[in-house]
Amino acid sequence: MSKSICIFGESGAGKTTSIRTLSPQETYYIDADKKGLSWRGWREQYSTEKNNYFKCANATKIKAYVSNIAQKAPHIKNIIIDTINGVMITDEMKRSKEKGFDKWIDLATCIWDLIDVSTDFREDLTIVFIAHAQTERDDSGY
Repeated sequence: MSKSICIFGESGAGKTTSIRTLSPQETYYIDADKKGLSWRGWREQYSTEKNNYFKCANATKIKAYVSNIAQKAPHIKNIIIDTINGVMITDEMKRSKEKGFDKWIDLATCIWDLIDVSTDFREDLTIVFIAHAQTERDDSGY
């Protein structure tokens, strides 16, 4: 059973930057925000040419990629999905003109399916979901 972790925090808290401590040879980075990583020189560590970086926010494609990596890339020990918010927004905007409650159930289901499957893989694999927290502040900054 693979491990599943969520790193959750405000924007700028260092969630993505903390990934730089992982070995690029053992880590696959799925960039759901399509913004790149947050430290200088990251392109020398992560890229499509190095076969450890993929820009995608489609939950179905991400699920297929994770499954494929888990089965065919035993050297990969960590899969990072940054951010789960990007996956949710993509699904939401794709269906923005639809009316009714069902699309919200489908959105929750698409994320649930991605998280649920994350424990179904080999024992030495860790899947890390990065998520932005929304912080409400009043006029005083608290």
